[in-house]
This record gives sequence, structure tokens and C-alpha cells, in this order.
Amino acid sequence: MTVDPSAAREPALLETPTPLPERPVLITGLGSFAMMNGAGEFSFVRETRGAPLDWGGTYAQSVRLTGPWTTRVDDGSGGRDVGRATLSSLRHSRGGLEAEHRVGRLIVRDEVSPTVDDYGLCRTLVLDNPGASTVASRVEVTFEPFLAPVLMEGVKPRSYTAQREGASWLVRSFGFALSWETDPEPQAVFLGGESWSGDSRHGPTGAISFRWSVPVPAGQGVSLHLRVVGGLLSTARADRKRPVRSEHRCQEWDARIAEWTARTPSLAFPDAPLLEAGYVRARGALRSLYTAPDASIAGLVAGYPWYPALWCRDLAWMLPAVQWLGDAAWVEQSLRSVFRFQARTNLPVLGARSGELPMQIAPGPVFLYGTSDTTLYYPGLVRRFSDHTGSLELARSLYPNLVRAVEWGRAKTRDPSGLIANGGEVAAMKQETEIGRVRVGFDAVDTTIWDSTDRRDHAIDVQLLWLDSLEAIGSLSREIGVAPPSGIEGRAEALRKEFASRYGWPQEGYLYDSLRADGSPVRTLRPNALRAVRYGLLPDPDARALVHRAATEDLSTPWGVRTLSNRDPSYDPLAYHDGRVWTIATAWAAEAALWAGERALGVEYLLTNARRLVEEGGYAAECYRGDRPEPFDACFLLGFSVAPFLSNLFGSLWGIEPHLTVGSVDVRPRFPDAWHSASLSGLTLGRGSLSLSWSPGRLEATWSGPDPLSLTGALGRWRLEPGTRSEVPLPLGSEG
Repeated sequence: MTVDPSAAREPALLETPTPLPERPVLITGLGSFAMMNGAGEFSFVRETRGAPLDWGGTYAQSVRLTGPWTTRVDDGSGGRDVGRATLSSLRHSRGGLEAEHRVGRLIVRDEVSPTVDDYGLCRTLVLDNPGASTVASRVEVTFEPFLAPVLMEGVKPRSYTAQREGASWLVRSFGFALSWETDPEPQAVFLGGESWSGDSRHGPTGAISFRWSVPVPAGQGVSLHLRVVGGLLSTARADRKRPVRSEHRCQEWDARIAEWTARTPSLAFPDAPLLEAGYVRARGALRSLYTAPDASIAGLVAGYPWYPALWCRDLAWMLPAVQWLGDAAWVEQSLRSVFRFQARTNLPVLGARSGELPMQIAPGPVFLYGTSDTTLYYPGLVRRFSDHTGSLELARSLYPNLVRAVEWGRAKTRDPSGLIANGGEVAAMKQETEIGRVRVGFDAVDTTIWDSTDRRDHAIDVQLLWLDSLEAIGSLSREIGVAPPSGIEGRAEALRKEFASRYGWPQEGYLYDSLRADGSPVRTLRPNALRAVRYGLLPDPDARALVHRAATEDLSTPWGVRTLSNRDPSYDPLAYHDGRVWTIATAWAAEAALWAGERALGVEYLLTNARRLVEEGGYAAECYRGDRPEPFDACFLLGFSVAPFLSNLFGSLWGIEPHLTVGSVDVRPRFPDAWHSASLSGLTLGRGSLSLSWSPGRLEATWSGPDPLSLTGALGRWRLEPGTRSEVPLPLGSEG
């Protein structure tokens, strides 16, 4: 495979003269997105829950506004659909799509891009006539309204209200709506196949079509503009003074993304150029997940096509990567958004207990609770935000929320073990609210990261998160000078002491996946146990043994790490949580290998993730079949498939641990013995920027901050003065 690692600015996601209808084209703004394909059509068929579903259309505020669109152009010799049969070139960047089609005597240029500051999308059709005589053309754009939350996955209302309001056309249903404007006005509009003047109508709508009769003079071009806005009804009706015209909007949005990219670190791995290319792709993918669907919510959507909302567990996996990329402001906004919806009391109908953080939030507001693990991510995230920025202001303002979160966890502990209990949250919600027949996506028997498989009662990764929460609240309490919550002192230390003896699985050289309520082990081999290595809970020989056991072929494949060993009786290569390969599990394996000192193996796992990012054109699939390397029934872009790869490059491979509240940063590179050099520049830490250059036995560091920085590593501590460059010796062959 050929890669170009030198480009700091991400190349086009797709640039081709060949129609590629199987490739996704995702165009995202902060509150809206369009789903298209590589033929330039508003259509993208994706297997969803075992059946094909066309996700093409426009979306905003976690609401699907329309289904697929069709565009038909007639140059006087008979109409043709603009799409795979007419495509002559296509360029798709993060900022939008620019396609060119040949339709008879006309060249049709199609540009689709997000609006910059609201919840809409713009489309411009330019009809160019290269001939010597005027072409009397006709253009018709057709779509069907949808207006249902994306979670409904193909289900939409049966009836709508459609009407014209001033210069806008509006369709609404159950509090959701879309409005659109055109420039110029169409000569004819059709609703359900019938001519429509804009009078108010209620009932099934069918297709909506706009028709223009457009004379295109010889050697000239004519532009048609369409702007779609929507989501909540109030959004669809707001701010109609924005211009409809949108030429060059793709370039404007690309420029905004480029400005963000320029503030992110640059990485160079001359011995592994694929890692550089993967970094560039992953960085762009993460930026395309940014969302601000209303004034009170900011974060990153979980993924596409069917998770375009803020899922707080998924967000927790993404925010560390956003922090490494230097966007502390977005991390802070995201954390405040999540804590804004923390439950202050028990809310049985939503599955919430006092102190719990939501599983999902969207405008409306729409929020759901009922997970075992989501809340436990956030005390550690706030602590790491302070470590990166050197500021305790956010920790102080959120400290009461953090205490409530830890109290929520303590209410779930089972004394005298000190282990936190997990599982059954959704079942309890159904029982309390008597909605047992309602199904939302899947039957969540255990709401951890592997939702639809039973890992009750003390899943290993939930204990690790509980430990992280306890240590985070303890350290933040000391740093801001307050007493820690009553009853938590000593719990983290006790959990650390108990962990290896309770979860150790000597017959496998591994760790049990879970413990039952009576303390008996669940002998299931999953990648979740790999997370224990990063927490330093195992002696070095045991950590290495665990990493080597996970690397055997029953769990690891050439395309990633399975969610369950194929030797397990429950293994199914098509099962979402019981056999498929998950990209995030591969990142866990990379992290564990690097922290255990198995540096070459860790880099191999990282290269597996990088290869996926590059070969899939800047996206990272949620998961793959367990028996062969093909995505199956999965999102083509998932945030927690992208972000852990990015975080590993900084935190595990470079071995960087910031502690800016005390003015220090620990750096312990973990590069393979065969590597000769690596460099990093522009890493934002606090109010300064750190750049590093490594070769075997030496590390050169440059610091731009206003205050001195202490650099710690395997051979001691060095003081970096502002604006200076220092060379730090490293122990050969054992930097990590």
C-alpha cells in the first residue's frame, strides 16, 4: 500500500472520475450533516441490524430531515438522473462534496456543504453550457420528508403538516420540522405528485419536487441554490435571513477545518510512515465528529450513520484525543454539557439514579440514562483535563458534580468486597416503568461497553473505571484543598490490593472477565482485561503474560482483536459483542503491549488501526466479522474507533503524561528497537507548547511556555526554561 505521510493537511477523502456508490460521502457541520455516496447521489445503502437501509438524505439536530434525493436534468433531449451514470469527477473533503456530471449538452456542477453557523446544509447546482447555442433545460429536485430521530432507524411518521411561510417551505411532524428556501424560486412545486402552491396541508405527503425551467446561454452558466435547515420545529422556523446562495461554501468550510488542524500537533515516524498517514486521517475523522446541536450542548457525535448524537460513554473515549490535539476549549464545553444533565434525584422512567450521568443527550432535550459505566469515566476525565491545562478552575466548579458521581458509584458497591456492581439497569427501568414491550435497538442485558451480552455482576473494566474514579476524586480533593467525600478514603488502595488475587486466571495467564455476585469467576476471555495493564495493577511478568495471551490467534487476528475468544462456546463471528473484531479492542491491545514493554507488538497493533483508517478512506469502521476482515452491520465511522488510536500515539507510544498542575510532564518513549527516529511538534500543554525529537539514547525537548517546565523520565528530572531547547539522555533499549 502506498501512503503519503508528508501531508500535514489531510488529502481529499475521495477524488475520482469513477462512480463509487458503495463508498460513503459524509458531509458534516456542527449541527447538521448529509449522507451521500461516491457517485454524487444523496443515497447510501448500509446493512443495518441485518437488513439493507438507505441512509441517504439530510440530517440536523439528531433528526433525519429527509430521505434520499434525486436530481433530474433535461437538456432538451430527454431527462437523466444526475448520479452514477453521469459522473465525470468527484472530490469529497471534510468540508463538502464537489462533483461534476455530463448531462447531454450540459456540464452540471454539484456542490454540497454544511452551513457554518446553524443547523442546515447548502446545495448549489451550476449548469454550464460549453456549446454555441442556448440550451433550454429543466431541473427537478425531489425528496421525501422524514422527520424522526435517527435512533428510529428507518421508521418515520405517517402524516405531516406542509405549508409555505414567507420565502420558506416548511414540513413538520411531532415537534420536528424542516424548512428550505431556493434561489431562484422554482416555476413549479409538487407535493405527493400534485401541484402545490404552498397552502397548508395535513396528511401523508409523499415526495416533494421542485422544478425549474432554465435557459442556459452559450458559453455561460446558471446557478440554482437550495438551503435546508431543520431538526426541532423552533430551529426550522428560526433565522431565515441567511443567504441561500452558497457558491464556494466547501472551500469556506475546508478553510475552517484547516485552521483547526494547524493548531494540532505534527507527528513524524520515519520508520513507520503508515502511522503518520493514519494520524492524519484519524485527526480529520475526529474533527468531523464535532457537534453543537443547540446552544446548550457541545461534544462529538458517537458515529455514522446511525449514532449521530452525543452518547456520553462514546464521548468519554473521544475527549482524551481532543485534549491531545490541543482543543481544551472543546473538551471543557463537552464536559460541562454532560454534567448539565446529571441526575439530581432518582428518575425511574429514564433509568436514572441520583448522581448518574446520561447515556445520550440530544436537543429537545432528549436524554436517557441507565448504563453501568458512563458515569465512571468522568471524574478521571476532569482530572486529566486539569493535568493537561494546569488549571483547576473546571475541577473546582464541577467538584460537587464529581462528588455526586462517586456517591452514585458507592451506592452500587457490594461490601465487604468493595467491588462495584453492574448490570440490569435497563431491566430495572422496564420493570419500574412497565414498558417491557418497548425495544430500543437491542435488548441490553448488561449496559457496559458490550451492551447486549451478559457480563454481570462485577465486570473487570467497570472495576477499573471505579478505581479511576476513586483515585481521581482523591487527587482532585487534595489539589483544590477540600476533604474527599466521606467513606471513600482507602477504597482505591484496597481495590488495587485485591484486584490481581480476585481476577487472576493462572490457567490462562490472563484475567477473568467478570465475577458473579457470589465471587465465583466468569471464565470468559475478552480484550477488556487488557485495560488492567495501563492501570499498573499487575507485576511486569504478569502484564507481559497477559499481553502475549491476548496476542494468540483465538483472540487476535491480522485485522484486529475479537471481542471474544473463538474457543469460547458462545463465540459467533457475526455476534456484535461475542466474536466480531472491534477497532477499539485493537487499540486496547496496543496500549497494553506498549505499557508492558512489548513495544514492537504494540506498534503492530497501532499499524493495524492505521491501515484501516487509510484503506477505508479516512473513516474507521466500528467492527468487522470475526472470521474475515470485512465490516459487518457496523457504522463506517465510530468515534471510539478513531480516538483511542490517536490517544495511544501520544500517551502510550510517546509515553507522555502531563501533570501541569505541578508544572511537570513525564516522557518515556516506547519505540521499537528497530526504530531510528521520531518527532513531535506543537503539543499544547497548559499555556505552552512542547516539541520532542527522539533517537536511540537521546531526547531533545523544546518548551515555549511562559514558565519553566519539569521534564521527568527514566533517568530523572530536567528543568526546561521557556523558549529553550534541552537534550535529555535516555537508557538505550528501555525508554519505556
